[in-house]
Amino acid sequence: MHSTHHNRIMLLLTVVGWVIAILVIPLFVPVKFPDFRIAGVHIHSDYIVHVLLFVLLVITLKAVGVPIMRVGVMVVLLLAAVVAEAWQKYIPLRTYNLSDLISNVFGVILGYAIYLPMLVRKMFKNNDG
Repeated sequence: MHSTHHNRIMLLLTVVGWVIAILVIPLFVPVKFPDFRIAGVHIHSDYIVHVLLFVLLVITLKAVGVPIMRVGVMVVLLLAAVVAEAWQKYIPLRTYNLSDLISNVFGVILGYAIYLPMLVRKMFKNNDG
């Protein structure tokens, strides 16, 4: 079991490092994400990347022992999802995109949804006690 102090440090380092990487790496390694159609629906693969990056952030935090189901952690992750996109207004060669922001937030929500069945099982197991 990790201490609260350790969890806060891991949360801070992981989230800040993640957001910085999202903002900086594309400046040095430009990637053009293709658009495609599935069943007649136009899809920007960039939005899928945004979702996956934030799903992976939730999974990473869980893997390093951060108690992701705490409200404070959820708030930090949602703020990181917003800030990661909003800061792009002020970074040269980057642009703010509301759809990217929504994709980031959806990624956090989807990341939590992955752990929801495990949480429910744990709650029922603890109640069977």
